[in-house]
Formats: sequence, structure tokens, C-alpha cells
Amino acid sequence: MKKLTLLFATAALASCGSEPTTTVTTSDGKSVELTQNGQSEATIKAEDGTTATFSTGAAAAKDLPLGIPAYPGAAVTANISGNRPDGKGGAMVTMTTSDAPDKVTTFYKAEAAKRGMTTRSEEKAVGNMASFSAENDSGENLVATATPGGDGKTQVMLVIETK
Repeated sequence: MKKLTLLFATAALASCGSEPTTTVTTSDGKSVELTQNGQSEATIKAEDGTTATFSTGAAAAKDLPLGIPAYPGAAVTANISGNRPDGKGGAMVTMTTSDAPDKVTTFYKAEAAKRGMTTRSEEKAVGNMASFSAENDSGENLVATATPGGDGKTQVMLVIETK
């Protein structure tokens, strides 16, 4: 419930004209810092150094973990990323493109190979949905899922895990 409350607080902070940084004390007495980074990005930082950033639009396409790029020409709709003090972290990125799902996963398969990642699975399902996952020797992961949408656009979701 605390995480849900923080998510709503962050969304409210990002959508209003309040102070750029607000400190919130949770019911267990811990403090988190909420920072508005412009109109389309907000960051939560906990006392232990854990951070989470929520971004939309152009801000969501920058600084993806492992140097993974946004799909060329895609409209990035959201990026939720985070890092723990031990260096582990990752991101979930959503975007849309007019390209076919298999073209999207082929692109990310090549990007994974450039980063020394090995394919773990590759699927094509009913309705032309395609997914791809890869992992490197350090245990970092990339999962790309591309699903045709009813509007003629392909919905893309990336999940990137760093160690």
C-alpha cells in the first residue's frame, strides 16, 4: 500500500505546479524525497538510496539501461526505471510504432547481440505478437514484447534488468 501511495503522490507531483522537491514521511517514519524534473518526469529517492524515476514523452526515451535504444521512430509513452544502492536496477519502457512486431523483436535481438547477450527465448504467437528475451554472463536481461494494437500501431514493451 505504501508503494501505491508513493506512486499516486509522484503522479500528482508530476502533474501540478508544486515545488520541485517535496519530502514525504511514510507511516513507518521513513522519508522519501519526490522531485519533479520538468513537466514529464519525477523521481522518488528513499533514505537507503533506492531511486525510481517515472517519465513520459521525450524524457522517457533517454538514458535507458545497458545503453539499449528506443526503437527507431517509435513514440515512447512511458519509462519507469529504478536503481538500488547495490547497483542493481532496470527499467520498463513502453512505446508505439507502425512497424510489425517481428521487425521490432529482430531489432532488439541485434541490439542484445551487440551487448554480448545470448538469446534465451524467441516467440511468435497468434495475432502476430512477438517476444524476445536475452541475458548476458552477468545476469543482465532484456525482454522485448511487441503486440499489434487495434489502431494499426504495434505496442512495444521493454523490460531491462541490470546487475
